[in-house]
Amino acid sequence: MGVNDNGFIRGLVGPLVNRKVGDKNYVQSRPKPVKQKEDTRKAGREFGTVSRAGALIRTYLSEIHQQLHDGQMGNRLNRQIYRVIKTNLDREKGSRTLSNCVLDRLVNFQFNENCPTQDYLFIDPAISLSKKKKLKVSFPEFDMKRALILPKRCNAIVFKFQAFAFNFDQLRSVVIQDTEWEYDVKYKENIIPEKSLSIPCGDFVGSSIFVGFTILYLAKDRRRPNILNEKDFNPASILTAFQLE
Repeated sequence: MGVNDNGFIRGLVGPLVNRKVGDKNYVQSRPKPVKQKEDTRKAGREFGTVSRAGALIRTYLSEIHQQLHDGQMGNRLNRQIYRVIKTNLDREKGSRTLSNCVLDRLVNFQFNENCPTQDYLFIDPAISLSKKKKLKVSFPEFDMKRALILPKRCNAIVFKFQAFAFNFDQLRSVVIQDTEWEYDVKYKENIIPEKSLSIPCGDFVGSSIFVGFTILYLAKDRRRPNILNEKDFNPASILTAFQLE
C-alpha cells in the first residue's frame, strides 16, 4: 500500500514501488521473487549435512585436538567430509550422508596443519580389524631419541587414543574406548617395546568408527604435571575411520 508523505508517495502501488530519496520520488517495478534452482537446493542440503557432521566430529574429538587447532581446521574438515559423501553412490545429491561412504578419505586428517603428526612422530602404527570386530592398533618398538620431537622441559609423554562409534544420520556418538599410554622421557636411552591396543567394536555394527590420536607433552614435578601442548605444538589426527559392517 502506498502512503502519501507530504506529497511524496512511499510504498507499493500495484506492480510499482515508490521510494523517496532526498527531495525526489522514484518509481520502479516490483522485483520478481527469485526461485532457487533444484540443484542449488540440493547443494544447500548437502552443505548442511557436511556442516553438522563436521561439528559432531570436532565436538567428540575435542579431547584429541584440545581446541589447539589451526584457524581453518573447521573448513578443512568440512571440505574433506564433502569429498567423502561424494563416494556415497547409493543416494542422489542432496540426500547423501556419511553413511555408506568411503571414510578412508578422513584417515590422517590433521587437526592442526601447522604441526602434522608425521613431523613429530616418526613411526607409524599398524591397524587391523579381526573377524570378531576387534580393532587392533600396534606400534613397533622405537627409540625415543630418534622417533620423537619433544618440546623443552618435557619429561614425560602420553599417547592418547579415543575411539568413537558415530551415527551421522541421527547425529549422535558413543565412546567405545579412551586409552592413554605414558612414557617417562628420562628413560629415553632405552628402546620402547612394541605395544598394541585392542578396541572391541562388535556392538557397533552399522556405525562409523573413528579413532583419534594425539601426543600429550608433560612437565612433571612433585606437585602435578603440566601439559606443554600449545597451538604451535599439538600433533593430533584421525588415526583411522571406517564403516563397520
